[in-house]
Amino acid sequence: MMNPTEIADALDTVAKAKFDPVEFGYSFAQATDNAQATVAKLKAGTTNKSDIPGGVLLNAKFHYAPALPGAAAGMLEALRASKRSAKAKPAILIATDGEMIAAGHPKSGETLHCAFAELGTHFSFFLPAAGKERYRAAEENPVDIKATGKLAKLYDALLKANPDWATPERRHAMNLFMTRLIFCLFSEDVGVFKEDQFSFAVFSYGGNKGEHAHDALVQAFSAMNLPKGQREGLPAWTERFEYVNGGLFADAIEAPAFDPISFRYLRDAAELDWKLINPDIFGSMIQSIADPKARAELGMHYTSVPNIMKVLGPLFLDDLDEALDKAWEKPAALKVQLHRLSRIRVFDPACGSGNFLVVAYRQMREREIRILTRLGELEDNPQNVMFSSVSLNQFYGIELTDFAAETAKLALFIAEYQANARFADVFGRMPALLPLRDGGQIKCGNALRLNWAEVCPAPVGDDEVYIAGNPPFLGDNSRTDEQNDDMDFVLSEHLEAHRRLDFVACWVFKAANYIRGRAAKSALVSTNSICQGQSVGALWPHVLTGGVEIGFAHTSFKWRNNASANAAVICVIVGLRNTSKDKKRLFQGEMEAGVANINAYLLDAPIIYVHAESRSLFELPYMEYGNKPTDGGHLILSSEERHALLSDYPEAGQFIKKFMGSDEVCNGRLRYCLWVPDSLAEDAARFPPIRTRFEQVAAFRSASKAAQTRPAAAYPHRFRQAQNWAKEHAILIPRVTSERRPYLPVDFVGADVISSDLNNVLYDAPDWCIALIASRLHLVWIATVCGKLKSDFRYSNTLGWNTFPVPKFTADELEQLSASARRILKTRYQHYPETIAELYDPDDMPDDLRAVHRENDELLECMYVGRPFRNDTERLEKLFKLYAARVKQGAK
Repeated sequence: MMNPTEIADALDTVAKAKFDPVEFGYSFAQATDNAQATVAKLKAGTTNKSDIPGGVLLNAKFHYAPALPGAAAGMLEALRASKRSAKAKPAILIATDGEMIAAGHPKSGETLHCAFAELGTHFSFFLPAAGKERYRAAEENPVDIKATGKLAKLYDALLKANPDWATPERRHAMNLFMTRLIFCLFSEDVGVFKEDQFSFAVFSYGGNKGEHAHDALVQAFSAMNLPKGQREGLPAWTERFEYVNGGLFADAIEAPAFDPISFRYLRDAAELDWKLINPDIFGSMIQSIADPKARAELGMHYTSVPNIMKVLGPLFLDDLDEALDKAWEKPAALKVQLHRLSRIRVFDPACGSGNFLVVAYRQMREREIRILTRLGELEDNPQNVMFSSVSLNQFYGIELTDFAAETAKLALFIAEYQANARFADVFGRMPALLPLRDGGQIKCGNALRLNWAEVCPAPVGDDEVYIAGNPPFLGDNSRTDEQNDDMDFVLSEHLEAHRRLDFVACWVFKAANYIRGRAAKSALVSTNSICQGQSVGALWPHVLTGGVEIGFAHTSFKWRNNASANAAVICVIVGLRNTSKDKKRLFQGEMEAGVANINAYLLDAPIIYVHAESRSLFELPYMEYGNKPTDGGHLILSSEERHALLSDYPEAGQFIKKFMGSDEVCNGRLRYCLWVPDSLAEDAARFPPIRTRFEQVAAFRSASKAAQTRPAAAYPHRFRQAQNWAKEHAILIPRVTSERRPYLPVDFVGADVISSDLNNVLYDAPDWCIALIASRLHLVWIATVCGKLKSDFRYSNTLGWNTFPVPKFTADELEQLSASARRILKTRYQHYPETIAELYDPDDMPDDLRAVHRENDELLECMYVGRPFRNDTERLEKLFKLYAARVKQGAK
């Protein structure tokens, strides 16, 4: 046993263990100071209040007790039961026999079992003893979080004890084993098995330290796969288990070997109350057990029910509810809806662990109970309700990974059990639980290679099929070679430059092909990139064709979940259907509007696609990219480098100009560049520092892997792409800018400035161009047709400026706009040295600057419609009408 001084020394060792302070938010110095203070108190013997012989209780920090050999886990239970623990509420309970550590968080219920020698590697577990919270529990059902945490520890411990099970060849067997185990733990708590039947068998016949657990589990699983009376060769105790069937135990029955640590984690998992598991998110939570990336974001990665309902509600549930309201007083009409429920099929072609299918199943069962209850109220001799007519056979999915596919089936089974239990509460009966009958129609495979109509047969008769889900979002720089091949397989024969699209576009395209001409609809969550910029013209003409239209849509919003650390992606939801006279619904935040049409930009506007133009359709001045050096940085000078060069060679100043990219425009930083005309290249090279830089540029370009760059080594004195420079002035517009700013950044500079290619540039253009660019009208156009980089605005000269619709301005109107532009610039200058980034921070924007922008907006918008626009929707409607009219005029 360890005495108090020894455990204090051990804690000191833990504090000095290696860990990542960024990950835990806790400094090494803090840890050491706390440990040393604890050591001093313990060695002084002034703080011990334990009621366990040999134990140490340090107020709210920890309660420790030594254990006999092999009894650390038992002593941990004694610490939990201690009256002194209940009173002092220590952050950590610790027991050890000198070889093994058993520790627990009384607050969260999380436990740790490890070898004493590995104590330092689990530093983070002991942070609560120092008053540092390790994590905040998610807002979802805490049982789900606890279950996942305990199973994740069991999973890791089993792989550590069985390294061969961690190989790709054995991964399926491991995942299938975990699925079976979860089924059994759930079943014994909810009444599928007798209470604690599975746990009793495993812990009775598995040995004291799990040495026989492998055999006991294989025997139990084998028995569940055989009807009673056909279990020859199995121990007599296995006869107590019911026949399960259902495919869950149909494959080879295998189990890994257990050691004392993994066996302890199995016991922890068995002690949970599994009937409290939430089926809505259960699949994703369990999937994280086998996914290290998801494990690191535990509680962050699953899709919450409110978000799923944004898809399922307008897709078909709202229509069901409307039909039920109309039928509420008519038994015959209610029976029609009851029959309809039995003919609905829900198909998720990227189902993951089944979240969308589980929620859809549960929602349909809830409506079925409403109908049956109402029929009982309306009919004098109501039908004798035997069981549900909504079957798991109506729910289809495709999932690439086998564990997720198996988990989806398990999640659906749990949802079915809980729905049946609810059915029994209302009607007093439920179907027999075992053997398992049909399950969800989940196909493990590549959704982009499979024929969807073979997975989920096309609707016939009065069938209805609804495609719903959240396919993967992957941009062209994030995909693997295999995923690019999948995109080629789906899109290459139909779309040009299809690899520029997000990966999710493949599911949108296939969903449109599936529903076209059939009693089917689809609604998929997508990254908003597919409804912005060049993606619109590339994808949607091939989707909104052959009678397919957008029936409802959620415009850009942050796809969040209900976990404590909210992951957020900017998404849209697009609902597709065949052409219908039914109302179209457009959701913008919390607002819903009935609209005449929804186009691919998710606007109430005609179907039109904005394409890039080489010149302005509305006779605006020519805008181009800035200059691209492709120089390895050797033609660019910092302020210090410029100063050093001019100190030694003052006459070299003729070859130096200010150099501004988007960062310089927004944040006011200073950089310079060498700008040498061809005719003066030899003169510039006479200065040794400049000649050295030319040589470095030539070497960099010669070694480039890009074929178009290597020839530029012949002229190292100038930028590889030198577009132009101003004779008098230039207007600079950064190509990417923060979405937080209420206006797009734009700057007015002199002829001494060279712009980089991170800006778009108007050379020697009239001042009124600034009034256009700095307007709300222009911002909403750019945000819609150019799209975003992540959530930032992405400015395009060809797609944004050259297509920007403007009315035919009079000379007087142009002068008014020029004056307005000068007022904006003057107001900015009055706040010097504040930068554009500082001035246009929405929380700190000066009142006078905000006022001149408001005046600019009102002035410009009155030139469009005679008054300021009411909102951005009205702005976009007008802009799209002007654009459509101009395109139509050009087509004549």
